[in-house]
Order: sequence, then C-alpha cells, then structure tokens
Amino acid sequence: MFSSRSTPLARFCAVAAAIMVLASCGGGSGGGGFVPLAPVAQPQPQPETPVATHAIGGTLSGITSGKLVLQNNAGDDLTLTADGKFSFATPIKEGSAYAVTVRTQPLWQFCTVSNGSGSAAAEVAGVTVTCAEARATVSTLAGSGTEGMLDGNGLSAEFARPRGVRVDAAGNLYVTDTRYKLIRKVSPSGAVTTVAGSGAGGTLSDHFDLALDAAGNIYLTELMGNTVRKVTPAGAVSTLAGSGSFSSVDGHGTSASFNQPSGIAFDAQNNLFIGDSQGRKIRKIAPDLEVSTFAGSGAQGTDDGTGTSATFSVPAGIAMDAAGNMFVTDFGSHVIRKITPQGVVTTPLGKRSTSGSGDGKGNDATFSFPVGIAIDSSGSLYVADSTAHVIRRITPDGMVRTLAGTAGRPGAKDDVGKAASFNTPYGVAVDAAGNVYVADQFNHKIRKITPTPAP
Repeated sequence: MFSSRSTPLARFCAVAAAIMVLASCGGGSGGGGFVPLAPVAQPQPQPETPVATHAIGGTLSGITSGKLVLQNNAGDDLTLTADGKFSFATPIKEGSAYAVTVRTQPLWQFCTVSNGSGSAAAEVAGVTVTCAEARATVSTLAGSGTEGMLDGNGLSAEFARPRGVRVDAAGNLYVTDTRYKLIRKVSPSGAVTTVAGSGAGGTLSDHFDLALDAAGNIYLTELMGNTVRKVTPAGAVSTLAGSGSFSSVDGHGTSASFNQPSGIAFDAQNNLFIGDSQGRKIRKIAPDLEVSTFAGSGAQGTDDGTGTSATFSVPAGIAMDAAGNMFVTDFGSHVIRKITPQGVVTTPLGKRSTSGSGDGKGNDATFSFPVGIAIDSSGSLYVADSTAHVIRRITPDGMVRTLAGTAGRPGAKDDVGKAASFNTPYGVAVDAAGNVYVADQFNHKIRKITPTPAP
C-alpha cells in the first residue's frame, strides 16, 4: 500500500489521514461519529422600503337622475348616482399619475371634470365633477309634412296622422300611421318603409298604439275596431284578442271584448296590458290569451284604489318600469296614474281634472290631455302632452319639466327646447341613448329630440 521508500513519519501521517476520512464518512468497524462541515452563510432578504399610496377622489354636483360612471387612468370604474364626495376604490402609488375621466354620462345630462389629472404626492380630494342639464335639440327624422303614404328616405317620405311610435333594440322605429291604416318602419338613418296595412298582409282598422316583442312581432290596438292585432316580421296580420264589439268583457282571445283600446305595453312576464279607453279599465292579456281586468271598475272617475276599486277617466298611453310598475296617461283627467304589480292605483303626477301646462313637482304640475308615455333606463318618464303641444320629462323624484315646445303654440319648427314646436304630439318613445322620438300627429312627421351639451 505504501512505498517502501516512505519514511516512518510519512507512513504514520498517511495512516492518520485515512482514519480521519473514514471517520468523517461514518466508515470503520467502530461506527465513528459524523464530523460536520462549517455551515455556509446564506444571504438574508433585505426588508422592502414601504411605498406610500394615495386615494383619488373629489366632489360631484348637479346630477339629477341616472348613473354617472367615472374612470381613473382608463380603469377602476366608479358609478355615482347622487351628489357628494367620492373616492375610487383603488389607491395609486405616490408619485404616480392619475387621470379622472367620464366614461358614461347620465341620460339628459353632461358632466365635466376639473382638476382631474396630476401626480399623487398626497391624498387627492380636489377632483371636481359638475353635471348640467342637456339641451333638447329637435329635428325632423322623417316626413315631408305633406299628408300622404309615400315611402322614402327622411324628408322625402310621407305620413298621415301618425299616432303610436316604438323603438326596437336596433334603433328602428315602428309607427302607427292612421289615416291610411299603415304600419311604417323608420330606420336609424330615416329610411321609411311600409311593413303592414293597405292589403300588405292584412288590413288594419284605426290602429292607435303598438308594442314590440323580442321576436320582432308587432302588437297593436285598434281604437274603433276594438281588437288587439298581431303583425309578424313577415307582415302577416291576425287578431290576437277582441271580438270587435264595443264592450269590455273578460274572456279568452276573441271571445273577450274591448271598448276603444288605446295604449299597449308588455311586462317582463310577456303579459300585455291595454288601456281600454272607453271601458275605463286596464286590461291584461296573458300569454295564453286569457283577457282579464287588472284595474278599474268601469265607472268614470279618478279614484285611487286597488284593482277594480279604482276608477279611470280615459286611460290612454302605458309605460312599464323595470320593477313592473305601470304608468298610465289618464287623458280625460289630465293626470298620470301609477299601478303597482299588485294593482294598487295612485295618482302621483298632475292635478285631477285640471288642464294646464305648468311645470312642478308631483301634483303641483299640470297636463293637458296627455297621450303617449315612455320610460328610459334611469326611470325618467316622457309624455306627449297633446293639446299643450309640448313634450314633458319627469325625473324619478317626480319633477315635471317641459323638455321641448312651448305650451299653447302649435307649429313645426326644428330648434332647441322651447323654441321648437309641435302640433298635437301623440306618440313618444325613447332609445337607450336617451333620444326621444315623437309622432307629431298633425305635422305628419316623426320628430327626434336629441340631448346636446349646453354651449
């Protein structure tokens, strides 16, 4: 094992070294112990220096209804519905930039941001958002003003006493054009076509108002025909309910009867509700075509109450809100009635049997033979106040304001707000952007009222 040339001392050292190696590896017959190596020092993580963060906020003023959506740095959406202090949910790091902008305006208002950008050196509470009422800019979407039935684009088309108007999800309008007994379609660009009537799929009789379902079917009331009709997307016309007799009897489908049905609207369960104007009732047509009386005793009056204990004068237009409440223009008593899903009838707007055009809150306001009624996504109502020749807007707090036209001044002028004019507006509809459409009956036109920023 060792060289014969090794010295005794060298041989001794080699043997000792071998024994130490065996001992460190646990070798040898004696099971020697482990001799640990010195531990290697590990680098220790250094504590992070805290980074300060700051909230971004401010004050909102001037909002009257609907929802305002703000963003910070194109994200962190914040929805506001009332005046007061606000703060975004996500703070930002100190020194970072912030930029507060308006993502979605509330309907019929325009909001602006001041002190909305900078670098966050501390808490930011000085952002100012101010909302102001929009101006009502009135234009003519379609109709030359000449009474007729010509299809065409925009002002080259003709109408003859349009009454009802509804807007679908794509922005198309459908109009009951009464003198020639037609249903007209108006595209968002103003192109007018005839979809039913005058032999096209079936004849109509003095149709008044209409409603649309998700499949594109049109449901319309025939005032003097005393029926509710259905028009398919292909233009085929059929009778959904009503025998045609001048009476107000419940029953199934065509075994039931109506007495000059006017307004019509769907609820979320696909029930149709009808303003039975001379029956002085609100009628319900269930999906199985069973016709029943939802509210109204049949006696003429303005008594509030539940179901058939309430009375109506001449119920005309109908609009439904998201909660299933129904708003009815009571043409003969110059008021707006509200009916809950349980059939409770109240009179929140207008003075009973008092004709007028005064703006105000709730029962302090007056109307003059209101007909068409529509509701937007914020819960604001729009009313065609027919003999006042104006369009009214009612915010959810019950405040009634004249949106466009001047009371007592009929005309056909396109302009802004009270400088514009109408001639016995009957139907009214509103789209998702808050644009209002008016069936301007004796101007033979479809008018559009667009919210625009004040100068």
